[in-house]
Amino acid sequence: MTAIDSVPDAHRTIEAALREDLDDQWTEVLGNWEGSTSAQRRAVHMYVSGLRNRICKGLLNIETPDELMRGLALQYMEMKCHWMMLNTQIQQQTFDNGRADESLMYRATCVSLIIQALEPLLERERVDTLSRFLSEPFE
Repeated sequence: MTAIDSVPDAHRTIEAALREDLDDQWTEVLGNWEGSTSAQRRAVHMYVSGLRNRICKGLLNIETPDELMRGLALQYMEMKCHWMMLNTQIQQQTFDNGRADESLMYRATCVSLIIQALEPLLERERVDTLSRFLSEPFE
């Protein structure tokens, strides 16, 4: 989505991107989690559904094109930061224990699918700029 001509159309696009395929993708990913219980898979699904629902609610309440584009960028950054933090935890657990909690790995995978759903809604240049910013080391 390079520019927003119609906020209602943008809302439909956002809702379609975040609702239609994500649940199926999460179900497929979690279905491959060998040795997990249905309660574990359900917990991860509820976790990422909650994130997605909060994003949708926030974005669908924005009524101006500029603020909607800003909101999309902020939600993208928030999810990217969230995913990066989950990966940091996975790396630390792997370093400390030789392996990471599988639940954490599946959360990270499912959050990455939210990020993938948000990326096409932003200009490629904006995604690249935000990704570069988030990958720079803090000194």
